[in-house]
Amino acid sequence: MSDSVVVVSEEFAPVAKRAWIWSIVRGALMIVFGILAFVWPLGTAVALAGLVGIFALVDGVIDIIDAIRFRGSPGVGLRVFLGIVSLVFGALLLFWPHISLGVLVIFVAIWSILIGALQIIANVSLRTQSGRSWVWGVIAGAIGVIFGIVVLIWPKAGVVTLIWLIGIWAIVFGIMLIVLGIQLRKAAQSVVAP
Repeated sequence: MSDSVVVVSEEFAPVAKRAWIWSIVRGALMIVFGILAFVWPLGTAVALAGLVGIFALVDGVIDIIDAIRFRGSPGVGLRVFLGIVSLVFGALLLFWPHISLGVLVIFVAIWSILIGALQIIANVSLRTQSGRSWVWGVIAGAIGVIFGIVVLIWPKAGVVTLIWLIGIWAIVFGIMLIVLGIQLRKAAQSVVAP
């Protein structure tokens, strides 16, 4: 396997240099969340809602911090919207803890579709500036959209099965975000003049 160089524009290189770590942090949090979903599949709906709610809040804060740090860069508006969607979703789960698992599963599916679609849009908008690193963001977004659709199609599957699906999605999405972060780090090191 060759270790090819990712070439990006001069404008995008400073963004990639500062942003790669957040993608890795988000990916690591997703993987931890996915592992917890496998280890603790029969936790109560309230505990799962709290866990997902906390994760969504942290993810939303990270997105908004990223958007503030990189204001003026392409895709910042989508990043803010992505963060707001995650914050609203997390707040709903934390302040409405007695929802049924069925409603929680629907919330997770809708959130996954929204976040996945926004991830795709944000990364496609960066494709001309970010070398090949944008592809990993698109793959992560597509996995989110597919996961959300699958859960919406089969919402009455067993509780454990749904929690495991959430865990698989989180782990795979987390891995894709870590790969994206690594690609962004490589991209920051190689710049092409406009």
